[in-house]
Amino acid sequence: MTRFWRLRALALAGVVTLATGAHAGGFNIYEAGARATALGGAFTATADDGSAIFYNPAGIAFLEGSLIDANLMPVVPSTKFVAASSPDPGETGCTTAQSFPIPGLYGARNTGRGLAFGLGVYAPFGLGVEWEDQETWIGRDTSWDVDLATIYVTPTVAYRFDDRAALAVGMDVGWSEISLSRYTVVEFGGLSTPVNVINADLKGSSNLNFTPCAGLMWRPQPRLSFGAMYHHNKALEFEDGDALLTNVAPTTLAATIDAQIAALGGAEQKLNTELKLPWILALGASYRFSDTVRAEFNAVRFGWSEFDALVLDFETDALDQTIEEAYEDVWQLRFGLDLTLSPTVNAMFGYCHDNTPQPYESMSPLLPDADREDFSCGLQVRTGDVKLVGSYMAVLFHERANVVDGEVLRFSDNLPAGSYDSIAHIFGLSLGYAF
Repeated sequence: MTRFWRLRALALAGVVTLATGAHAGGFNIYEAGARATALGGAFTATADDGSAIFYNPAGIAFLEGSLIDANLMPVVPSTKFVAASSPDPGETGCTTAQSFPIPGLYGARNTGRGLAFGLGVYAPFGLGVEWEDQETWIGRDTSWDVDLATIYVTPTVAYRFDDRAALAVGMDVGWSEISLSRYTVVEFGGLSTPVNVINADLKGSSNLNFTPCAGLMWRPQPRLSFGAMYHHNKALEFEDGDALLTNVAPTTLAATIDAQIAALGGAEQKLNTELKLPWILALGASYRFSDTVRAEFNAVRFGWSEFDALVLDFETDALDQTIEEAYEDVWQLRFGLDLTLSPTVNAMFGYCHDNTPQPYESMSPLLPDADREDFSCGLQVRTGDVKLVGSYMAVLFHERANVVDGEVLRFSDNLPAGSYDSIAHIFGLSLGYAF
């Protein structure tokens, strides 16, 4: 392959790899409500506010009257990268300061005759990673910026058979939007200096997707509660996504790069693909040890093996590609402690061990995932028909490298070899009104 035909292939890979990042893996946002977050997400057997529509919709059958519950969950992430090949400062990287406000708005109505209705709008999946010094960052030929936002609208209906058991069914109406950017880099000059020649930008919105969800709650005695919830996996289809190739090469290469972009069919490209989201199954048990102390344990299973490969369908069949991802189903273990301090004030604490579904080979600047330990706390205050909750969660990622026993593990040669160290802060505020 000649140098310039290789450049053409790299330019195409800029679009292909860009699309891959939108489907990278463990980007679930389990923090759908401030109270549940304060309890470490261990809420499936309790589900006693509007966020029950996500955590366990059967819970709305045990609520009284009607309620509106608004939540805002700002997520503040940070990641550092150190290359395995060199301790040189140029081989490191940091993400920019970013904050992502995660919304949650819920409404529910219990008719008083065993039947309850609810509607929730929330964001259970999302991703945002932007790297500093984008033009020189070592991983820029994989990604320098990625944003993924997914919204669910979930109408649900629940029926309480008696004082102990309720069943709920609903529909998750999902939609997603992505925006991704990366450079194509080639070696140029006598010293083989890496040079940015093409910046690839991809933007797309998915079609609406409809999948079922369900919940079950059983309270065999006043102090003991069991719960289960299920959200079905999704395949959000992106049709005619827009990929823009911009010539950013030095003057001496500009004409050649223009010719290569023209050979690709022009600066504007189209492609189709799918964003595969996992199914979620949560099982929970809650026990009230006294009038002031309640604890809950949840085991949550994510079906990430649905995302075993990414199929990219271009307008030109010769450009089609299948990219291996090999994600695995994983468990999360969640614990929550709810302390009643007074008739109007509760303190809450939580912990979660969260396993990554991402194999070493898929680690990249798009999503440098790892196992996590989450610690949370919060305070709930009730005044008449109004409830206010504030929460905080620290998400501590294990430091993780794709170099194991001296061997670089990666599905693609352009993924940088090195270690990632991440942390995220999640703040929560909820305002609820019962009527």
